[in-house]
Amino acid sequence: MTGADPKPINISSAGDEDIGRRMSNFAAAPFALDGRSYASVEGFYVALKFLDQASRAKAATLSGKEAYAFGKASALTETEYGGRRFTLGSPEHHALIARAIRAKLAAHPDLARDFVATHPRPIVHVTAEPERPGTFMPGAVLCRILTEIRDELLAKRTPPTS
Repeated sequence: MTGADPKPINISSAGDEDIGRRMSNFAAAPFALDGRSYASVEGFYVALKFLDQASRAKAATLSGKEAYAFGKASALTETEYGGRRFTLGSPEHHALIARAIRAKLAAHPDLARDFVATHPRPIVHVTAEPERPGTFMPGAVLCRILTEIRDELLAKRTPPTS
């Protein structure tokens, strides 16, 4: 594609490429964070929408649309994690989601390798439905986080030039 911009990679469960679907927060890709296991990043994201341990434990076992639907039962706008309270949708919340995505990639080195191989393609998040107003994780924020993580992984794999 000389002279043309590379085709964007759509990180979405509705994406047309396998890597985009596997990188989606909906994807069943178990990982552990801070000593707890999660079935998917979406399960982690939804667990944060609850304060009671039973709901958090249930959310942690879910992925995909099942996790998303479970999260709709919450009206929470503030949460707690690791002894800290913060607002959902805040920079602290987004940083925690980024940690979960990093943990997912650390648990799945093949996925991390395949994700890095998408560089330098722009990352987009186009889903089957329009973005909900007031979402705690806007698509633009998710794309920024994923681009930063991919750049970090690429830098770790590329020896510095002298």
